[in-house]
Amino acid sequence: MTAQNVESLYCQHKGLIKSTIRKNRTLLTALRLEEDDVAQELSIAMLSAIEGFDSGMDVPLGAYIALKLKYAILDMKRRCKPHGITCVPHGERVSIVYLDDELPEGGTFEIPSADDTGTFEYSELLDSLSECESNVIELAARGYPIRQKAQTDALRGIRRKYSQIYKNEGSIAA
Repeated sequence: MTAQNVESLYCQHKGLIKSTIRKNRTLLTALRLEEDDVAQELSIAMLSAIEGFDSGMDVPLGAYIALKLKYAILDMKRRCKPHGITCVPHGERVSIVYLDDELPEGGTFEIPSADDTGTFEYSELLDSLSECESNVIELAARGYPIRQKAQTDALRGIRRKYSQIYKNEGSIAA
């Protein structure tokens, strides 16, 4: 098939790309895919479908292209969908920070009981947190996993602040 034939067939069936995007808008939004990127991938899939089309089949070209575009959307879904328990895209590393992990300077991070704190003020800790750190505390309190690098870094910062405040309270009480 010549390039001119491919181009004319592409122009005739270009509306299928917009139609496919419109039909799958909810999925594409959930996957956080840009419409322009999806349109570009669907254009490549359409060109591949036009070049691979066998006119000897009993299927019209428009139906064949529509099916190939649907498969292209499913391929995008497979590539971009969250995987696993932490909803991390396939192939990306994740580090989850647990409060009972060992601290870099040694020891473990312990949450004191009410008896251990004496005059410790939790509001002092909460007042010293940045907006990002407050959001991480809120996520952890609601049971969401802390999985993004910025979130794990914020949790480490919270640990440091908490340790400093707790040590200061311990020295003041003593």
